[in-house]
Amino acid sequence: MARRALAGLKAHERLSIGHYMLRRWSLEEDVRHLERLGFRSISLASTKLGAYGVERAIRLLRASALEVAHVGSYGWFGTEGRAIRQGVEQVRRAIEWVHRLDGDALFVISGGRDGASWEAAARAYRDAYARLLPEATAAGIRLAIEVIHPLRQDLSFINTLADARELARAAGRRGGYVLDLFHSGWERRLLATIRRDAARRIHAVQISDVKRVTLRTMDRALLGKGILPLRAIFRALERGGYRGWYEAEIISDDLERMGYERALRQTRAAFARLVS
Repeated sequence: MARRALAGLKAHERLSIGHYMLRRWSLEEDVRHLERLGFRSISLASTKLGAYGVERAIRLLRASALEVAHVGSYGWFGTEGRAIRQGVEQVRRAIEWVHRLDGDALFVISGGRDGASWEAAARAYRDAYARLLPEATAAGIRLAIEVIHPLRQDLSFINTLADARELARAAGRRGGYVLDLFHSGWERRLLATIRRDAARRIHAVQISDVKRVTLRTMDRALLGKGILPLRAIFRALERGGYRGWYEAEIISDDLERMGYERALRQTRAAFARLVS
């Protein structure tokens, strides 16, 4: 959906469902059930998309009534020349896929540091991201730096919003990042950062709540059932000028026990209540 049309939707209408949240369903089941339940949008995870087959997925989604909000994660640049080149080509292919799906944002993940210093790994990521950003922009896609909780150093060394903001600013005015409330909701000065970046630097938002105690990044709370000040966060985003999608990415054993249909209905109702 074009960003101008997306901006015309009210906040509660801009809810997307991350299909990694629906781990036991196939992509076909995701599409069928989300359409049946009246959802507007889906977001795609690279692992599930790759398992289904990208070309099959594009045909399926283009024939559906669902908008594609976000696609991620691609990149995994590392620090060595060959890995960087492979990561760049992977993101370039993903830019083409997202363009064909009329998607809004593509997430770019760093991968681990592989023994390199943070500064050396960040230089490699910064250069690759800056090279790819104009290509994504030309395709009408927001290229978003992905921030991952420091528990998962295998996935990323970009662990704080300050890291992401530094890299985004280095890439120019169109550089931006993903605000994932599980990965970043614990940070100091969160609301101030959101107010500053909502209109330009925050390219996508992933939503869940956070339990008071957990040591697992896949142990997330349903909206309103954790400790995050979600109402204040959504207010800061909307008043700050954010007009993108809100992707529900609630991954937990609790959700699996509840069942997907019940969890989807509860998520939609809680989100509408919290952004009202």
